[in-house]
Amino acid sequence: MKKYIKLFLLFFLPLIVGCKDKKNTSIEKNKKMEKIVHIDDKLKDGINISKSFIDGLDFNKYKYNGEYIEQISISSLEDKTFREDFFKYLSNRNFDKNQYEQIFFIKLLLVRVQQLDDIRSYNLLSQVFNNENLGYYLENYELYLFQLFLYKPYFFIKGEYKYKQDQLTEYIIQSLPSAFLTNEKYFKDNIVEIQINEDALLISENSIDRFTIEQLKKQIEQKSSKIEAFFSPSYDTEWKSKTVVYYNLYNYMNEITITNLDKNELLLYNVKYKPFFKSYIIKVEKEYWKIQDPDGYTNLRKDKNTSSEVLQKVKSGEHIEVLNNTGDWFLVKTKEGKEGYIHKSRIKSK
Repeated sequence: MKKYIKLFLLFFLPLIVGCKDKKNTSIEKNKKMEKIVHIDDKLKDGINISKSFIDGLDFNKYKYNGEYIEQISISSLEDKTFREDFFKYLSNRNFDKNQYEQIFFIKLLLVRVQQLDDIRSYNLLSQVFNNENLGYYLENYELYLFQLFLYKPYFFIKGEYKYKQDQLTEYIIQSLPSAFLTNEKYFKDNIVEIQINEDALLISENSIDRFTIEQLKKQIEQKSSKIEAFFSPSYDTEWKSKTVVYYNLYNYMNEITITNLDKNELLLYNVKYKPFFKSYIIKVEKEYWKIQDPDGYTNLRKDKNTSSEVLQKVKSGEHIEVLNNTGDWFLVKTKEGKEGYIHKSRIKSK
């Protein structure tokens, strides 16, 4: 009997212990996961100072009630009583005594928006903006605020929709266009030669050069078409000819915004934000034509000949956009967005 007990212990005990160890390991992993999921984020969590788009973000320098400001938890700041006491403390800091806690806090919030999609940062920024003693400090950083809006417009729309706080976004959409964008009136007031083939929301290359968010620069350059404007000599150009490069943000803003919003947030964007930029959108009258073919349809071809690949069949009576009407084959765009060639005999003016 003892022999069998020994054999049992020899062969099965390691398996039991192993299973127990695996179970304990699994429990530990779950505990760690729970700790990650339920962690009460501090203001500094997730922030990389070396990638900050604002200079002078120094940790371990400014304290509140004996705790470094960047170590304050976001849930504490969401508590109204704590936040009001903290804001009162910030309002009483004195620049003459080298007390810059309020500036540090605002910088930290802006960098959180830059590096994280934590929507709570929008709420805290709104609370700062709405505070009569702190709001004008944030306005001093409007260049950074405007960059963030162009970088993540969806973030501000989501924030406004969730927290029903719109004073900050109202300020941005009223101030940003005149600070960065160029409207049609500006070109009419100057002697300018510019060719615009599609609806445009223009920002100059010089304005983009001022940006400190490198990823924003790349996004605009990659997703926006480039347009050159030729300014004739005038008082504004110091009586010299000048070429100015612009980027068209029209499609960029729509693409980066719409793809990140749900249907309710998208409604807010369409109702409030798109109309506000309307005065800065340069509209281009597009020439539309329609297909007229006795067969009931015609072929959209890849190249300018009847043996070329058929990209799409376009029904007779259907409207198309003519992109180039020189020669016997017109370059057109269908309502589905496909571009190709159709013989001019099958196209009639709308």
